[in-house]
Amino acid sequence: MLKLIYLAKRKPGFTFDQFVRRWRMHGARGMEQSLWEKALGYVQAEPVLPPPFASASSEYDAVASFILRDDAFDVPPTREEGAAMAADELETFAGPIPLVSLWVREERLVEGGLGGHTAFLFFADAVAARRTAERAATAGDRLRRLVVNLRSDDGPFGPGANTLPYDAVVEVAAEDQATLKSVVEGDGSSLLADADIAVVTREAVLWDRLSA
Repeated sequence: MLKLIYLAKRKPGFTFDQFVRRWRMHGARGMEQSLWEKALGYVQAEPVLPPPFASASSEYDAVASFILRDDAFDVPPTREEGAAMAADELETFAGPIPLVSLWVREERLVEGGLGGHTAFLFFADAVAARRTAERAATAGDRLRRLVVNLRSDDGPFGPGANTLPYDAVVEVAAEDQATLKSVVEGDGSSLLADADIAVVTREAVLWDRLSA
């Protein structure tokens, strides 16, 4: 299974609501591409603004995860498809998505479906990421999902495709914001404290074959 995470900003001139509508259109265009036959999951996670927790960032407008079968790029997208998506990215985001992306391999500490209210915690230090994830795991059944995503330089386009400067991304997901708050801040020491960037989001699940 291949997984891409990106952390992006909206194109200047958009309000946040305008951006989200444009982002949905971008996602719909991507779902028209031939690659989509091998897509397993696609989430557009909208940051909650203003951030509901101390230490959470308000600097970013979009976190996405795109999950594919291992053979997704055995037949690469056509040049025309690639050009169309690249042009559409420039109509949506502040810059090209390949410049804000990370290919990862995921380790699920708590199994659960896509969706929910999710804190995406980005770490330059994978050891710190795992330590934070182990703390989160003590929340048990309050969690919808807990995933440690570790940077993979063996992705389909090699190490040069990893342009975000992080070695791990932890997803801490709960059913609602109140439950997420109880997980993140429940023991008096925020799970966000050791992350280099923390973005608290609501996930919009655009595609899910993982739960089938």
